[in-house]
Amino acid sequence: MASRGGAKKELDPEEQMKRKHRAKCLFRALGRLVMANAYWLIEAVDQYEGLDDVKRRVEQAVRGKAKKKQLLSIQDKALLNKPAEERTDQEKKYIFRIIGGLKCFKRYPNHVKKKLAAVTYFKYYGPGRTIVRQHHEAHALYFIVTGDVVVSQMVFDELLQQYVSVDVGVMHPGDMFGEVSLLHNIPRTATVTTTGHCELLALMKEDFKNVLQASVQKQWDEVRRAMSAFTYFDALDEVARREGCIVAKMKSYEPNETLLGDGVGVANFVYFILSGRCQMIESLQVIVTTRLGRNYYALYDPYIPKEESEQDFDTKYFGAYKDLIKDSKSSEGRDSVVSKQQDAATGMKSESKVRASILKHPSTTRRKSSDPLARDSVQVVIEQDTARTSKESATTSIQISAEENKSKDFLRPSVHSEMRPSVRLSVITESPGMRRPPQNLKTYFMQVCQLNPGSSFGFGENMRDRRIVALTHVDCMLLPKIWLLQRNTANIWTRIQHYLEKKIPTKKQLFKEFVAARRWQEFREELVDDVIARSNTVNWTSVHDVPYSIRMEEMLDI
Repeated sequence: MASRGGAKKELDPEEQMKRKHRAKCLFRALGRLVMANAYWLIEAVDQYEGLDDVKRRVEQAVRGKAKKKQLLSIQDKALLNKPAEERTDQEKKYIFRIIGGLKCFKRYPNHVKKKLAAVTYFKYYGPGRTIVRQHHEAHALYFIVTGDVVVSQMVFDELLQQYVSVDVGVMHPGDMFGEVSLLHNIPRTATVTTTGHCELLALMKEDFKNVLQASVQKQWDEVRRAMSAFTYFDALDEVARREGCIVAKMKSYEPNETLLGDGVGVANFVYFILSGRCQMIESLQVIVTTRLGRNYYALYDPYIPKEESEQDFDTKYFGAYKDLIKDSKSSEGRDSVVSKQQDAATGMKSESKVRASILKHPSTTRRKSSDPLARDSVQVVIEQDTARTSKESATTSIQISAEENKSKDFLRPSVHSEMRPSVRLSVITESPGMRRPPQNLKTYFMQVCQLNPGSSFGFGENMRDRRIVALTHVDCMLLPKIWLLQRNTANIWTRIQHYLEKKIPTKKQLFKEFVAARRWQEFREELVDDVIARSNTVNWTSVHDVPYSIRMEEMLDI
């Protein structure tokens, strides 16, 4: 007992205070960790007891419908929180099966996924929490599983003479952040804040060097080589190049695959072709009419607005020609009065003719009035106004059936008053605001231009009725347009856009080339037929004697 008592007395009081303080800090840290993760810790709890848990029960009821959409169950999250050195081989295989299907890990091969499954940890952050802060030291790399985060940077405002926070962008599930600081061993370049409940997978700094640094470094080197292939980026400093590597996307396309157009492609991104060839194709709608054995072509483009004349421009914006419009309206009014008087004089004559025709064919009216084909017939409405000449006014409505024998159907006249004579022809019902396409309308596809390695597109040029299709295997680097405009040295990107709009032919220019090619084709065929007709020799050559390659070229539509 004395030895035990002596041992207690020998313990330094200062050391005891340190141990108590350390235990207290660890307990508080554990409490804060439990409170921060209470959102997902109570997912598997089915029942709560006591009035204090009413709020938790409400939250659980609200989240009950979305429980099936969870990518990771509570058991998976608890397993991912287990220290990496304590995980068994069976648990590592199970984690590999889980995270292998996540969107954030699809870019990596299987051997990298197996290593990530052994060292990744689950992290949860509530709404408005800061995950990483700018200029702080980096400790981990993060993969977003669920939720969105906002990326912001502190920028010095010369007007306010102070640093202000500017939102750079938003990252969604499947994205990765935090690799820049770990790869280049620099402080954090931006601040990342959650917008709602956010679940992440964290990879610590030491594990990143052993597992993922080689793969990330390979992707960065690929983007750097792509940017160095274009002289546009020579003026960028090291920080701008690093930002470009972050926002850039590398994409590959197979032959006959659409890069941009027809609702396909990455919006608000500029394409830089690294290898391969692609072509821009435009669809032309042409009205083809045949007269005297010759084809005539007219361009049909319903999207071209009506061109305004100078008089329309002055009237619209300056209110000019008001007196001229008033004089024309007054003259039209006088002409309409004269025409009404003339119509009143001829009204009785036309009415008498109609009634006489109805009396001549009463049987036709009874026989054809129940014909179901009367729905597609041509309607002719004749309205007579005889108020000035007589007290009675009548309007006769006649329905003429459009049949092969051209037989006429007459319906009983309907009486209307105080209406001027008018004729309205209608064959089909047309919905308001719907433009009916003309007849003999054909669609042709023309190659506008070809894009080779070193070309770029997507700056905002006109892409209506156009699409860019790969001719061979194409590799492209995609950069956000807003990022390029923020670094618009010497206004280079705007100049490239103007150059593309000037060099790429318009729809009217393509139509002229189309007509010229058609005229040459017709002239060539007529000339060949004329030469063959003049010769007396018998030509036994058939189409089967022509090689397939030549026939395929001839069959191609210009």
